[in-house]
Amino acid sequence: MTDCLDDDAPPSAKLVVKVLEYSDGPLTQQQISDRTRLSPRTVRSSIKRLKDRDVLDERVYVPDARKQLYDLTDSVEECLQASAPESAEAV
Repeated sequence: MTDCLDDDAPPSAKLVVKVLEYSDGPLTQQQISDRTRLSPRTVRSSIKRLKDRDVLDERVYVPDARKQLYDLTDSVEECLQASAPESAEAV
């Protein structure tokens, strides 16, 4: 994963990326906070940092337009999939 993020990314930002990597779809800031058990302020800071580095995509959460949905960019998802160890195939 470190190849897909900058070397000075804090652990909280890496955790946000991991949660989004394994989620079934985009998440709101509150959902990320709940899943990571990080404070909303820490999640907000991590999201800002990741958006500034083009790691996250942001779009409006339709049920509540005051909220945003966050998901990994396609290039980061491809990088994470490429760096993941390949699973052993059944013989």
